[in-house]
Amino acid sequence: MTAPTSRFNFGLQRVLDLRQQREQAIAGRLGTAAEAAAEAREAMDALAQVRQASGADLARAHGAAVTIGALHQQERVLASLDLHLVAAAEELAAREQRVEEVRGELNTAMQARRVISRLREKREAEWRLAHTRSERAAMDALAIERHGRAGEAGAAGEDA
Repeated sequence: MTAPTSRFNFGLQRVLDLRQQREQAIAGRLGTAAEAAAEAREAMDALAQVRQASGADLARAHGAAVTIGALHQQERVLASLDLHLVAAAEELAAREQRVEEVRGELNTAMQARRVISRLREKREAEWRLAHTRSERAAMDALAIERHGRAGEAGAAGEDA
């Protein structure tokens, strides 16, 4: 067994770095997608409020003395708002689907990084163990050498 170097070196560090960068990039995309979904949700909610208010106006107009032409116009506006609400709901669903897709990508990227990260931790622990053993062996050899010298010096002193 060769003596370990004084500094841990992980051969796949570049791969780990690239996986971390990819994970961060995907996390950024997830944030962007989530913001887009939130914006679509807010737009749909605002449109729903306008639709609800317009529906209430139409209901009040039916009880008031309003011309038939005005009632038809309000009904067309409500129908248009309903179409816009359906389109907004579809847009929201598409954006939420994109959020889920990116979240899946992020989970996959995190797993890929964790595999390499765990391997790094395992290799570093192995290196530390080998390094500790090497240091202990060196200290033992030094202690044996010193003990041998002290024994020789003591024997030489007794002979004199």
